[in-house]
Amino acid sequence: MNSVTEIQQNSKKSFAVPQFGLWHKKLLLAFIDLCILTYSLFYYHKFTTENLSFYHFFQGNSLSVLFGIGIFWILTIIFNFYDLDYVNKTRKVLPLSFFIGIIFTLTYFITTSISSSYIIEIKNLFFFTIIFTLLLMFWRVFYASVIHSNVFAKNCILLTSEETDRILIDRIIESIEGIEFEYGLKILRTYTVTKEQKQIDRLSRAIERMTRKKLMDTVIIMDRDQGAISNSLNTTLVKAIGNGIQVETYFKLYEDVKEAIPVQFAGNQLYTILPISKYSHNYIYLLWHKLVDILSSVLGLSTMLILTPIIVFMNLFLNKGPLFYRQFRVGKGGKEIEIIKFRSMIVKAEEHGAKMSIKGDQRVTSFGKILRKLRIDELPQFWSVLKGEMSLIGPRPERKIFIDQLVKSIPLYDSRHLIKPGITGWAQVKYEYGENTEDSIKKLEYDLYYIKNRSVTLDIRIIFKTINTILFYKGV
Repeated sequence: MNSVTEIQQNSKKSFAVPQFGLWHKKLLLAFIDLCILTYSLFYYHKFTTENLSFYHFFQGNSLSVLFGIGIFWILTIIFNFYDLDYVNKTRKVLPLSFFIGIIFTLTYFITTSISSSYIIEIKNLFFFTIIFTLLLMFWRVFYASVIHSNVFAKNCILLTSEETDRILIDRIIESIEGIEFEYGLKILRTYTVTKEQKQIDRLSRAIERMTRKKLMDTVIIMDRDQGAISNSLNTTLVKAIGNGIQVETYFKLYEDVKEAIPVQFAGNQLYTILPISKYSHNYIYLLWHKLVDILSSVLGLSTMLILTPIIVFMNLFLNKGPLFYRQFRVGKGGKEIEIIKFRSMIVKAEEHGAKMSIKGDQRVTSFGKILRKLRIDELPQFWSVLKGEMSLIGPRPERKIFIDQLVKSIPLYDSRHLIKPGITGWAQVKYEYGENTEDSIKKLEYDLYYIKNRSVTLDIRIIFKTINTILFYKGV
């Protein structure tokens, strides 16, 4: 059996289905959510107003509907309702849909009744809550079990070189497909590209047949292996693009799907993957970033002043010792800065030398665990933000002793210091607490993505995800 026949069997679908990309899926989710929300509000008002048409409903309640959409949008961001890594699992999306349905209903109707002296009819409100929540749950379960399933995944082939290790290829395939094809991609076959012309001709013919028979949707090329792509194979790939086939590098695909930079494939391409200079002249973004730092530091320090008496009292019994601890961390440009935090560990936590904090660290006190979970221990760092040594959002500041070790084994690790460190950041909200070199690599991938793509939108996403972390007690 040749490779094309094998792919034809593996890629068969029982019925014709549309091809969905990541953004198509998110837009589809948002569109149906919006329809469910709008029609639920319409029928709620229709029960209270006789002969109400859809046109008259919008004409008389346009501001109310827009307000409801705004509340729902904020809730979806806070609770990661459009995070495809999360919502493709029925066991997770069911309670999440239920929770958002209830929270939205209470928030919307209480707010509108107070602002417009609107009288809430309990019976209609009860039915609205039940119907809206059930419809939302049903739609999200249908999406998770059908639309996000393997049936709708794009069929891909992977082109690698002879030098690529098989274990590495397996890891790449796993990263592309994700768990239960969560990224909507399915690797049908891996082809090794050699310099032999006969092999290149066979591969070209195979790609042409797969293109003609519509057996694949995407060709993924390992970035390290672009030099192995001959002119004749390039010609075949260009023809495939002309016939609607996507041809992407693994590096670009990884960045789009994972929202991270694959450090191990970056090599020394620092200036290619990090066009940092464009942010030095984006004055609107720099102004936004500065305003966020000032406002957050004022709010953070005010919160610290309010909570300090309580923390001092609790510290006497559950966390005996100094209230604060000071430590030097590496900031922008590799310059060391002193940070202050509420102490969450035992007094002699490093009497045997410096050690990275790990999940379930025995050195953390009982009260310190609460401080960390709620991120209260970070509040004194807002003084560093106010001074301009840190930002609200940026890579986590690390100690020089650990950085000196990591720089030797992780390429581009120094590039974290191109911008100010932050109290929260893309790596902090996307990845669990780092405990070893492998975790540090993963966190660096997210840090580099933020440095490359930072924007007002990405900052807002990080802020809302940080709120989600605090609300759901996800701290370490």
